[in-house]
Amino acid sequence: MDALSEALNAVRMTGAIFTNSVCTSPWGFSVPAMTRMAPLLSPGTECVVSYHLVTEGRATIKFPAAESVSVAAGDIVIIPHGDPYTFTNGVPAELIDSEGAVARWLAGDVTPFRTGGGGETTRFVCGYFGCERHAARLFLAGLPSVIAINVSTGPAGRWLESSIRHLLDEAQSVRPGTAAVL
Repeated sequence: MDALSEALNAVRMTGAIFTNSVCTSPWGFSVPAMTRMAPLLSPGTECVVSYHLVTEGRATIKFPAAESVSVAAGDIVIIPHGDPYTFTNGVPAELIDSEGAVARWLAGDVTPFRTGGGGETTRFVCGYFGCERHAARLFLAGLPSVIAINVSTGPAGRWLESSIRHLLDEAQSVRPGTAAVL
């Protein structure tokens, strides 16, 4: 077995999709540091990485000490270090505290989250994966604070987008085994 495969086999990871959002501008979320969310989202793991797949529209991600990153439909945005950030379109009167919405999602409410001022529509799927701290040191340490990749082109990107959309559909179903699939 090659070294990368061995390292990946040693990493325990968990993950889930926790919301399907439909937002109309102006809208905005404040996302806390994932260290605060790890005990709720992924008990037993030490590092939580959040991601967003933008399926329609556009948005901006802003970190306290970095430039903002613009994303659009087809982009998946990964926050490898679990830093706090804002996720917006336009200038909302106030930011929604996403930490407060987590309880709703963890309780199994999978209805699409809707918010905003009635303007341009942005749709996105949010999720996370959790891993142990040594995995973060091995795989995440050298990554930037945000990674935005357009996944709408190429077979690997289409597969990833299709997989996330399938999980979202599964989350909204009432079929037996849905919790295990997610």
